[in-house]
Amino acid sequence: MQISIRHACVDPDDQPFDVAERKGVGHPDSLADLLADAFSQRYSSWCLREFGAIPNHWVDKVNLVGAAADVRFGGFDILKPADCYLFGKITDRVGATQVPIEEIFRSVVLDVLPAALGDRRILEHLRLHINNTRGTAVDHDPKFYRPDTASAINAVLATESVANDTVVCVGTSRRGLAADLAIRLERRLTDEGFRRVVTAAGTDVKVMVVRINSALEVTAAVPFHPELVDSWPAYRAALAEAQSAASAELKSLLDQEPRAWNTTGLSLHLNTKDLPGRGYLAPFGTSLGKGDCGAVGRGNRYSGVIEPLRPASGEAPAGKNPVHHAGKIYTALAAEAAERVLAETSAYAEVTITARNGGQLDDPAHVLVSVDRAVDATTVTEIEEVVRRAVAGASTFAARFLAAEPLARFRNGVSL
Repeated sequence: MQISIRHACVDPDDQPFDVAERKGVGHPDSLADLLADAFSQRYSSWCLREFGAIPNHWVDKVNLVGAAADVRFGGFDILKPADCYLFGKITDRVGATQVPIEEIFRSVVLDVLPAALGDRRILEHLRLHINNTRGTAVDHDPKFYRPDTASAINAVLATESVANDTVVCVGTSRRGLAADLAIRLERRLTDEGFRRVVTAAGTDVKVMVVRINSALEVTAAVPFHPELVDSWPAYRAALAEAQSAASAELKSLLDQEPRAWNTTGLSLHLNTKDLPGRGYLAPFGTSLGKGDCGAVGRGNRYSGVIEPLRPASGEAPAGKNPVHHAGKIYTALAAEAAERVLAETSAYAEVTITARNGGQLDDPAHVLVSVDRAVDATTVTEIEEVVRRAVAGASTFAARFLAAEPLARFRNGVSL
């Protein structure tokens, strides 16, 4: 492992301009990520109980296809159900023991969607599909996907628990103020408490926060259940109610945030696409109910938010095997290493990890650490030690992923 350290980044809150976007828990892309991670977690837990090991699998291609609907003030008609597709390679049998993939997937959908939407009715308009592409190929042990015994899984993993792909993954020490506000406001706007005040609101919320020097501009989209707003005037009244409640939540968040003490300007805009007679109505509180689609990797990044001015990799961690999928492990590892650099040296850092297919997980090819200040020999030594300790813990991430409930982690906006 080659470690390079350089002075080559700027703390996000020291930049004159910053922006962040948070897709809410009811957004189709967020739902796809949640379903993929929850399936991998439950599949892994089931197999650990049954076999004492996690067979190979990856389902990081979950796709949701929205329902076709006629939507109007006062109600809606579903013309075609929504479809939920589980794609990927999944070990579905160990010897004579069948792994209940369909049952696990169904239980995940039945639990996650109602919890994320606060509405069970979408389950009446949903079709499930599984396309398992598991097979054998000469680049793996034949038992990699077709183990004949439980002990064979561990025997295969003894040699196959290496980086499964050539990847580049990036993590940062912390989010900027704009990103933290986007996460916290989305959580408030999709919380049961907010929906008790704004009873027609759904959870397919999107929040964007722009910071220009010390001024903040917040734009949010809040959906409304069509059957709960029977006219344009009723919609406008509900939107005004949401504006008032969201403004109060935003003020509360700023009062609790030390980095916002010098805020010189604040604006909040809701549902900016609205025109007279046309508003954001979504069956079941999600645009999945009116034809929008979702896919793993198109939503929030591992950090819980989209920060386009920060470096990021193209990896989609949700649904990847936690034992050896490099894109999942190194995404989390890069973030943890960057967080540790800040905690132990006070330097804001951006950590980039590059790994080669087949490499040992605790020995990636390169680690680049960019920090926000000049570094001397002592600091270089300190940072190298931090990175080596972090990388040495690569094998612990499987257990940590399994212990972290995906929906709770999403709502809290925290890493492992």
